[in-house]
Amino acid sequence: MQGLVRPAFAAALAVTLLPGVATAQDDTLVIALPTFSEQTMTPWSGSGQRKTYLDLVYEYLVYLDGDGNAEPGLAESWELNEDGTQWTFNLREGVPFSDESCGTVTAADVQYSIERIIAEDSRAGPASTMRRIIESVETPDDMTVVINLSAPDFLLDTGYMGEAQQTGIVCRSYVEGLGEDADTAPPVGTGAYVLETSVEGSEITLTRREGDHWRVSPEWPSISFRAVPEEATRVAMLLAGEADIAPVSFDSIPGLEEADISIVSAEQTWSPVIRLGGIVQTDPARHNPDLPWADVRVRQAMNYAIDKQTIIDELFAGQGTVANGDTPVQAWADVPPYPYDPDRARELLAEAGYPDGFDMVLRTFATTPGAELPLMAEAAALYWADVGINVTIEPGDWPSIRSEWTSGEAWNYAMTHRGFPFANPENGVEAGFSDRSIFASFTSAELEELLAGLASETDRDARRERLTEIGQYIRDEAGAVFMVLANEPYGVGPDVGDWSIDTAYVYNFDQAGRAE
Repeated sequence: MQGLVRPAFAAALAVTLLPGVATAQDDTLVIALPTFSEQTMTPWSGSGQRKTYLDLVYEYLVYLDGDGNAEPGLAESWELNEDGTQWTFNLREGVPFSDESCGTVTAADVQYSIERIIAEDSRAGPASTMRRIIESVETPDDMTVVINLSAPDFLLDTGYMGEAQQTGIVCRSYVEGLGEDADTAPPVGTGAYVLETSVEGSEITLTRREGDHWRVSPEWPSISFRAVPEEATRVAMLLAGEADIAPVSFDSIPGLEEADISIVSAEQTWSPVIRLGGIVQTDPARHNPDLPWADVRVRQAMNYAIDKQTIIDELFAGQGTVANGDTPVQAWADVPPYPYDPDRARELLAEAGYPDGFDMVLRTFATTPGAELPLMAEAAALYWADVGINVTIEPGDWPSIRSEWTSGEAWNYAMTHRGFPFANPENGVEAGFSDRSIFASFTSAELEELLAGLASETDRDARRERLTEIGQYIRDEAGAVFMVLANEPYGVGPDVGDWSIDTAYVYNFDQAGRAE
């Protein structure tokens, strides 16, 4: 494993910052990000990666504390019926949108926001699973929203309606007035900031709204997000004071700390994983039975073949644990991860008819978090080569790979990916392992039956037991090559005061303080 780590800090010392990159100003918090993703401005027009900047503009019905417990947001209270199929949210009165013509938030705005994010043309990550479970949205009066479900969801408040997901509340009249232009127009929300400028692939600048905000009291008059794909350049910007906050890779941490750059890490907020194409077995369009890993023994071999703890130590600075699934789920705490056992991997490959291995393509990309994904791909390829699997690595970008992944076709390659913890873990399982989700990478008739049993169960304790059973099944069937449950480190410059992140909420840049 020696030589896999490529220290970005060392490279940063030789980097000359690009012409035209402005120095961070006293009143501007500069955040360097690897990507803006689609750089669209409505909650339903792209991936959750855009939450880095959109969460300063839009707000949610429910927020989370550091322990994942629900806190009032745009909804000041809510209640659930006995069988878990109807939620009633009572809205906070008098919360103004940033555009005065929109007035304050009403039930009509919330209803529209939910209906748009579950619409057929929505590109939001949870859209397909939300569309399946949400039967209708009603507005008995201007300040009450009733969500009727087709199946029980006892965690809808902290799940699909919470800050961890993408159901930001928009101004209905503003969006409807713009029509098809809404996705690229300046967004109107209730957050503490408004969009000032958006330069494609370069910079997004937000300015603080005038007056007191109902939820937060931002100390920075403006926040500038810079698109900086290169890790070495982000590190150099932190060292030179060109950026105040930036996600960094683990090998950059020692050098940054030596330079008095603070490191703030959120624990187990993402899970590097390798997903395998063409194994959504219950969907003929997304299933290719001729692929080597269509055989469960091959998938198991691919898991046994990789020394994941060494990868954690070498690439993630020890900041992680060996994964037993594609996302952290408390109900899976007793599900054992695959141990490193290359001899068992060779046995399984031989049993499956591949004693000499096979050739495959592994696509990868860097993102935030996820600077380590390309290096993780190289490490996995080395371990697989040791058991006869010959890997061709193809670098790419997330928007392109995401587009292929959600095309509804059976892709014949594997890809590195990053999972996230879900406030409602059941949502994450459905998104990744149900054929009703456009993001699913694995399922089977047996798994769909288990998921149906979970959906119909109304007892909370029994639901947890069913979720544990599902986790064990996905592990045993090797629904992916489960790698790491990893922390997420950010470099924080000396001009930033108090700023804490936790597993509930990473993108709270509106709460970053200013150093005295």
